[in-house]
Amino acid sequence: MSLDLFTVTVMSALVASVVSSTFILETIFSRDAGPGRLWAVAFFCGLATTVAYIAWSSGVGGAISIAVGNSLFVLVPGFMWVGARRFNDRRVAPALALVAVLAAAAFVAVLLQTPAWGSWAGWATMAACLISLFVAAAAETLRPPLSRIRSGWALAVVLLFAALFYAVRLVVFLIAGPDSDLFNRWLGSVSANIVTVVLTVVAAIVTSVLRSHRTAEQRYEWLTEGGVASDGVMLARTFAAASADIVERASWRAEGIAIVLIRVEGLAEIRTAFGSEAADDISGACRQAVRRYAPASAIVGEDDDDRLAVCALAPTAADARRLGAMIYRGCMEGLSSADSGLFPVVRVGVAFTGDLGYDLGRLLQGARDAAQRAAQTPGASVLVDAPTTSA
Repeated sequence: MSLDLFTVTVMSALVASVVSSTFILETIFSRDAGPGRLWAVAFFCGLATTVAYIAWSSGVGGAISIAVGNSLFVLVPGFMWVGARRFNDRRVAPALALVAVLAAAAFVAVLLQTPAWGSWAGWATMAACLISLFVAAAAETLRPPLSRIRSGWALAVVLLFAALFYAVRLVVFLIAGPDSDLFNRWLGSVSANIVTVVLTVVAAIVTSVLRSHRTAEQRYEWLTEGGVASDGVMLARTFAAASADIVERASWRAEGIAIVLIRVEGLAEIRTAFGSEAADDISGACRQAVRRYAPASAIVGEDDDDRLAVCALAPTAADARRLGAMIYRGCMEGLSSADSGLFPVVRVGVAFTGDLGYDLGRLLQGARDAAQRAAQTPGASVLVDAPTTSA
C-alpha cells in the first residue's frame, strides 16, 4: 500500500495534534512555570508546523506556507534545547536569541530559493538548523542534573536520533538530490512524517515524566522565581550573587565574613551501590542540617553537585572556625537520623575575610581548597584556609 503525501501529512497532523494538545493542556492546568512551559511551546510550534504544511499540501499559501512551516519546525528543537537549559538552571536568553536567528534564516531561505528549488526551497538550510539544535538539545540533556535522570537519557536518545535522521537526509539531498529514487523511497516527506510522529509521541512521554519528576538530584528545580529551592537552599548562581553583595557591603565596614563549604564525600558511589533514593535521602538530610545549624542571618546555597556553602558574619577567625565546627556537628546529627541508615564522610572548609580579603572568588576557592585538604587529611573534619589551623 502506498500513501500519498497529503494523507500522511493529515495523519501526522492528527496524531501530533492530540499528543501536543495533551502536553500543552497539562502544562496549563499544572501552571508549570519551569522547563515544562518551554517544552510546551516546542510542542505548540510542532502543532503549528503541521497546520502550515497541510495548508501548503492543499495548495494554500504557496512559498509563504513553506517558509512559515520551516521556521516553526526549527523552533521545535530550539525550545526543546531552551527548556533543557532551564531545567539545568542555565541562562536561556542567549539560546533564545540564537533560536530566533536560525528560525529567521530558515524563513528567508525559502523566499530566496523558491524560484530555483520550488517546494524544496530552503530545505537544506532548515535541515542544517534542525541538526544543530537537536544536537545542542541532546548535549544539554547530558549535563547534570538532567543527566542523572534516566528519562533525561531517553530524551537525549530521541534528540540524537532526530539529528541523525536529518543529517542523513541532508547528505542524500545534497548528493543525490530530492528527485532521486533513494531520497524519495527512504528519506522523502512521507518517511519524514512517520518519523516525526514516532519521535513526537516518545518525546511527549519523556518530557512529561521529566516535568513530574521530583527528586533532589533535579536541583530541587521546583524553584521559586527567586532562584531558591523548595527546601530553602539557594542555587549556586543565586548564592554567588547574594554572597557577593554581602561581602562587598562588609568590606565597607571592615566586618568579618566567613564562607563555610560543606562537602559530602562518596555520594556518587552511594548512588551506584544503594540507588538514587538513598543518595537523595543523604543529600536532603545534609541540606536541612546545614540550614538548621547555620546562623539565622546567614545564607545557604549550593556550590556544586555535592557541595553546599554558607556565607555568614564572623567577627574573628576563631568565630569562623567555630561556625564551621558547629555546622559540621549539625550535619553529623542530621545524617545520623537519616532514613537511609548510611553515614557518609562530611568535610568542611572555612575561609575568612581577615585571611583572604574581600574577594568572593578567592573566598570560595579558599573554602573549597580547605575542604579538599580536610578530605585528604586523616582525622581532619574542619579546616580553615590557613596553613596551621585545623580541627
